[in-house]
Amino acid sequence: MDTVRCDVLVIGAGPAGAAAATTLASAGIDVLLVDQVDSPRDKTCGDALILDALAALSRLGVLDQVRARAAAAARIQVFAPDGSDLALDTDVLCLPRLSLDALLVEHARRCGARWMAPLRLTQLTQHADFVAGALFEGAAGSQPVSARITLLATGAAPSPLELAGLCVRRSASGFAVRQYVRNTQLAEQVRAPVISYDQRIRPGYGWIFPCPDAVFNVGAGVFQARDLTCSDHSVRRVFDRFVDGFPLARQLLSGATVLGPLKGAPLRTALKGTRFARPGLLAIGEAVGTTYSFSGEGIGKALETGMMAAQLVVERLRDGGRVDGLEHTYAAGLETAYRARFRAYETAQRWLGVPTFCNWLASRARRSARLRSRLEAVIREDSDPTEVFSIGGAARAFMPWADRG
Repeated sequence: MDTVRCDVLVIGAGPAGAAAATTLASAGIDVLLVDQVDSPRDKTCGDALILDALAALSRLGVLDQVRARAAAAARIQVFAPDGSDLALDTDVLCLPRLSLDALLVEHARRCGARWMAPLRLTQLTQHADFVAGALFEGAAGSQPVSARITLLATGAAPSPLELAGLCVRRSASGFAVRQYVRNTQLAEQVRAPVISYDQRIRPGYGWIFPCPDAVFNVGAGVFQARDLTCSDHSVRRVFDRFVDGFPLARQLLSGATVLGPLKGAPLRTALKGTRFARPGLLAIGEAVGTTYSFSGEGIGKALETGMMAAQLVVERLRDGGRVDGLEHTYAAGLETAYRARFRAYETAQRWLGVPTFCNWLASRARRSARLRSRLEAVIREDSDPTEVFSIGGAARAFMPWADRG
């Protein structure tokens, strides 16, 4: 089969890959977007879009389209391990990834990105140590693609990272599991996303996210789980623990119509386990661990890293086309933009893994408008989470003035 040539090859059409393809195509770069399944594609995910994702979608020019299809809420309901709850104000949209990813791919194609699917990555091609494209396998046989620069957006799966020579740690940081159900009786009652820090599944949390048409995404994420892997048995075990232990989830499923199979997927978090780049190749999105271990949120950072890598490529190609050394610029940019923030949110996740602290923090925040405001700022990324999730932060929250608004 003849070689397909392009300036930039993007492998993987999730949020990171689609955002990169949109940015490149909008700048007039010849970009080819490839995925192993034809659009629409599905992904095990919580489906919640918080402020960082909303800002990125706005930059891409698709926020209004997403908002028109999504369920909107102005708060998140957080449950502590003791069953007490706390409402935190923040804008959030919920849209199943099947719909979101299809919308993002459609937008990239409208902006001028070329699209090829389904094609499975089998090999990266090299000139010396420089990645110069890839070889894919499809229904018609092998399909070689030649590119000046390649962006890898294949998610947490280790095999593509190993093919790319970027995999430092094969094992994931944890895994997520989710089930879609429809419950028309509870659709009016449960209108805001729900997070439960249930000690039965720690370190981790469960969720109930209301989507359009009385559909709910019910699931859980587990981090640093030494006795659990992303097997069918472990996925079912964690999901059942959450549903059995959280009354609202149990009530929701008892009267619901199940809309699809229970699905699990590995997670890479905290910018760990993967090299960011090599000559000719930049990894973006969850492939480099852009999911927060604190919240499991990764869509916003996936979009951001896709746009960051694409913009660097655009600047290089416009300045004369030299892309040597781009891997160092990109890796340094990721470190500067995200390393300290991910480390702080990882620290916060460890604090949330202590049920006694969670119960105490929720109790204090219900009485303290100031502390509640700080927690809302953590969700918005307007504040360093260690201002709350640290010994000093806990001590300040305990002071009498912390209860005053």
